[in-house]
Amino acid sequence: MLRKSHWPHARLCAPILLAALSGCQTTTPSSAISDASFCDAARAIYYSRHDTAPTIAQIREHNAVGLALKCGWIQK
Repeated sequence: MLRKSHWPHARLCAPILLAALSGCQTTTPSSAISDASFCDAARAIYYSRHDTAPTIAQIREHNAVGLALKCGWIQK
């Protein structure tokens, strides 16, 4: 059980803790991230015969996203 003398500290710390935690929330909605930002940041990936089947599948999925967003990637 807390002694009565601890309560003033708890009442002071609670608002400070809440203010600090509220600073961690995301302020930009996910809809604000545009397709263009993906196209600007990513490029088509090419694989070789040395890559494994799971790696090739991931590369194809990545490249399919770029094609669906019409990033202008040239497939070889």
